[in-house]
Amino acid sequence: MKDALRDADEARAARDELATVNKETERKVKNLEAELLQTTEDLAASERQKRAAEGERDDLQEEINNSGSKA
Repeated sequence: MKDALRDADEARAARDELATVNKETERKVKNLEAELLQTTEDLAASERQKRAAEGERDDLQEEINNSGSKA
């Protein structure tokens, strides 16, 4: 009888520990998902800024080329 009670207590303790680990893992997953979303948004913003800078560079190069050919 004592063995059965001890086994039941150990099973409950193991179940509680698994529940705690599961909650912790779910929290970590949610944090990683949020971090991934933020990183994806940052990357998209960076790519937009890069394209804008390249456009400005190209415009300036065109102005330089045009002013050199007029001289």
